Amino acid sequence: MNTIWDSGRVYVIAEAGSNWRMGSPKRDLAMARALIDVAADAGADACKFQTYRPETVYVANAGQSDYLADAGIKEDIADIFADLAMPYEMIPELAAYCGKVGIDFMSTPFSPDDFAAIDPFVKVHKVASYEISHVHLIRLAARSKKPVLMSTGASGEEDIAWAVETFREAGGRDLCLLQCTARYPAPVSSLNLRTIAWLRERFGAAAGLSDHSREATIGPVTAVGLGARAIEKHYTLDRRLPGPDHAFALMPDELKEMVREVRAAEEALGDGIKRVLPEERELAAFARRGLQATRPIAKGEVLREGENFAILRPGQRSLGLHPRHLDAVEGSRATRSIALGEGVCADDYVVEDDRPVIIAQAGD
Repeated sequence: MNTIWDSGRVYVIAEAGSNWRMGSPKRDLAMARALIDVAADAGADACKFQTYRPETVYVANAGQSDYLADAGIKEDIADIFADLAMPYEMIPELAAYCGKVGIDFMSTPFSPDDFAAIDPFVKVHKVASYEISHVHLIRLAARSKKPVLMSTGASGEEDIAWAVETFREAGGRDLCLLQCTARYPAPVSSLNLRTIAWLRERFGAAAGLSDHSREATIGPVTAVGLGARAIEKHYTLDRRLPGPDHAFALMPDELKEMVREVRAAEEALGDGIKRVLPEERELAAFARRGLQATRPIAKGEVLREGENFAILRPGQRSLGLHPRHLDAVEGSRATRSIALGEGVCADDYVVEDDRPVIIAQAGD
């Protein structure tokens, strides 16, 4: 089955996350649009936000996150989520703006209500790492019949297997599993990129990378080399802004560099068919070795390696037979005069003993 993930180029998602939040509706919208502009200018395929309500994510008394507290954010997680919750009415505005600047709009939902709010405006759905056990979201994503990305941070094989089975039982088909390390920022040593190939082979789905490291290109470029079909990376306009996702996000110039390097990496992969490429043809004719005359050879002269021909590179002269034909040519007679440096070709010799005549092409 042909899907979005096994055709076309790597799908690059610029993750704006909650970095649009500036403290007032007017400033929030302006920042969100600025983030969309940056993603579009960088050449990303999609700009992704997050859509949630605090009461449908954590229990009311969830307390503080240690990793956020270490970063100086010591509010209860429910209060943080309440502050960063995107109003549903922003969704169509941001989707329309994405369409205006030529980039796909995405937003990760965290509840069925969130899903209903974003579904009319997205081409691709995303199931976040910590939602991989949210049966309702997985089934809704499957029933949408849209392509789905599913992050696997902080999940083991059993968790992923259940989620994939649930997705497919609900009718889902177009799935890309994202290797993800649920650490913010994630050390490069924790990215475990070889998991990309394992996800693809183990679950028969496309695979990609959601990268939380501070490095702009190491993870994404390596992931492309390992067969990733989607890359997701957080970005911001300024790492000094308040909020949980700014500190480990890429700056605009780094996002642009990442997209450029991802495109270069996938171009470098080629089509996997080994052949002489158009870019190689000049030097293939100039520098590959053939059976070349080392002095002028007269018609009827016996051809002897080391006497009148050798295995050499032809340069600007005609390329002779591939050296695998050496035994056939050795001791035969020239059927024409061959100039110094020219190749000994298929019609240039005749075998006068009982040996079989080997038909060959120049350079063959």
